[in-house]
Amino acid sequence: MAETSRRDILRAGATMFAGVASGSLATPQTTQADVHDVNAVTSAQGNAECNFGHTILFMDEYFRDTLEILGRLHGEVEHVGELSARAASVIRNGKTVWTSMDEGHIAYYEHQASRRGNPGILKNHRKFDQLQKGDLVFTNYCNRSVLSARERGVYVVCVAVNYQNNEFRPAGFTDTTHSNPDGLMLKDVSNEILHTHVPYQQGLVHAPEIPEFVICPSSGTGSVALFWMINAEIVDKLTNPGAKPVDLSIRYLDTLTDRVQRIKPQRDRIREVAVRMARQIRDGGRWFVKSIEYKGFESEITHVASGPRIVNWGDWDATQEKNVLLVNAISPAHRPEVRLALEKQLEGAYVIGIGPQTLDGVRPAGRLIDIADVGFDNHSPESGGMIARAGHDGGICPTSGVVGNVIQQMICAQWVDEMVRRGSVPYFYMGNFQEGGAEYNEAMTAFFEHQGF
Repeated sequence: MAETSRRDILRAGATMFAGVASGSLATPQTTQADVHDVNAVTSAQGNAECNFGHTILFMDEYFRDTLEILGRLHGEVEHVGELSARAASVIRNGKTVWTSMDEGHIAYYEHQASRRGNPGILKNHRKFDQLQKGDLVFTNYCNRSVLSARERGVYVVCVAVNYQNNEFRPAGFTDTTHSNPDGLMLKDVSNEILHTHVPYQQGLVHAPEIPEFVICPSSGTGSVALFWMINAEIVDKLTNPGAKPVDLSIRYLDTLTDRVQRIKPQRDRIREVAVRMARQIRDGGRWFVKSIEYKGFESEITHVASGPRIVNWGDWDATQEKNVLLVNAISPAHRPEVRLALEKQLEGAYVIGIGPQTLDGVRPAGRLIDIADVGFDNHSPESGGMIARAGHDGGICPTSGVVGNVIQQMICAQWVDEMVRRGSVPYFYMGNFQEGGAEYNEAMTAFFEHQGF
């Protein structure tokens, strides 16, 4: 029987959907690539192997474009300074500064008032009818409820993000489920607009064998970094009589950028991990990601737009000795996470740990990154955040969420690279916010489940 490739399916158009529904379409089979299975490859060797449509390792593309997002956020700092001054005035006048700029996965957890390091000055909300004249809101939404809030005297700052339609992307790209039925755009409902600089496609990696969309999500970088920049400036203006127009947002962004750049020396180890993962998953292993103390990491790589379908899918017990477990943490030795890592190691799984080396100067025994088969430092040693403020033990405005996520996405990106080199193309989720995304995901389910990755 002739094999059906992903490209064949795309060309088939409507026939694909009928075939999947009837069960008559042949499912794609994993092929054995005639390439050597490396354990560690130098950067030069790695790029020399890119002979099928790309000229950069996938992890390097993700890393490069993450730094581009952070670089572009420097263009927002003056605007953040102005808006933070207005927000501080709103608070001094007894009114409320609201936030619903948390569309996405990790952004939802990162923006919660309960997040360690959140100074608690922005109030989370979903409904707009509770917002009153004189309040200020930072929001991703664009609809009549937002417009009504502005018309009754709420100062509305819309924050552009990939999940909602706006005027900064090609017309027709966004699915109607993520568009405003009234046809309103951000400029129609807001007083001002901020940009996260997340690409409207969400992904950063252009995999030639997955031409349908860009993979490996990035909204967790732009949305989260901008949120903490805003918090940093508002806190400074509320607590520091001599606050500059712009100061702590730049300090936060510079520190975050430096910590992301410090991932680069770990890239060879990331590739070694990706090779090991590819080998085990091609042999039938499953890949699970857990983050017990802080759920944001797990959410940003499970059932996420531009993310891999394999994560947290399947029967762990069926292939225990071939499985991969990635544990991502904001503390060095959170007991439930360490116990989980040890338990799965005893079952034979390959365990990857991401987390800080220390917390507020304390280096605990039994750290996750020591227990794991391979550990990665997230360079975020504060329990709260990198900005010291009286009344906030451990500081405010954390970097651990962004840095930890960038590391796990780089691991994922390079895993795809290694899989493709060996003739095995994983399935990814197209964003439901993209036109046809939900239909694509439904159509690919049977193929993914048959292939297993």
